[in-house]
Amino acid sequence: MVEYFTIHFPKSDRDVRIEVSRPRVLDGITFDTLYLLDGQNAFRDTHAAFGRSIRATKALAFAAKEMNKRIIGIAIHNMGSEKGRVSEYTPFHIENEESKRFESENLEVCYNYCFDFVNTLIPYIEKKYPVYKDPSHRFIYGSSLAAITALYISFTYKDTFNYIGSFSTASFLFENAFYDFLNKNIDNTKKIFLYVGKKEKSDSMYIEDTYYKSALNLYNYLKDNNYKLRFVVDPNGYHNEESWDKHLLEYINFIYSEDIIYSPK
Repeated sequence: MVEYFTIHFPKSDRDVRIEVSRPRVLDGITFDTLYLLDGQNAFRDTHAAFGRSIRATKALAFAAKEMNKRIIGIAIHNMGSEKGRVSEYTPFHIENEESKRFESENLEVCYNYCFDFVNTLIPYIEKKYPVYKDPSHRFIYGSSLAAITALYISFTYKDTFNYIGSFSTASFLFENAFYDFLNKNIDNTKKIFLYVGKKEKSDSMYIEDTYYKSALNLYNYLKDNNYKLRFVVDPNGYHNEESWDKHLLEYINFIYSEDIIYSPK
């Protein structure tokens, strides 16, 4: 079942819509947690910004039935508008010369959002639901710009998430600042799942393979710094929820097993 509620983020001074995917019966089980950014695109196609979600409930149900791993999914809606989302999910000044339309990003909005995420949302979830309260049992997912936010939260707030699902990571927008941040916050306890599609481009200004080359650079950097990784490249993957849906369960598989338990067709 999916529950809905609104929580106030005090530092951001706004109310945030939350969706929680969880079993009807919670008694006797302690759950892991998966936090999903761009949350309106997490569970239901009818809520999704472009009419297609990543259908995360399907992956959570498979993990419970076939892997005996119980996870509560927490989907955090973004601001809704493109401008608002860019500010909310951008912790670095955008350097890409072709991205002039992003010049109005407000980093303080992102910093406040991340603070509230860690200090308001996570404690609320861990009080409301029977879940583990340590970073090895908390997971985070983000795609595109939200993948940057997922990495930023996890490395800035060390005790939040040990497992990060970084899908179609938009690091090419601010390569210098992004890698400077990673260099200053090296933490090999983090375990990172990288996904990218070779047919991705999210805007006419970006040539096809920008996301792939950016993901490959990130993979090589993390590998050189001895992170536990899994890097998945879909030769037919596009920059959309349908493609990310196909690989979400691989991220969950990565969290729990060295072996490949499930691979989507």
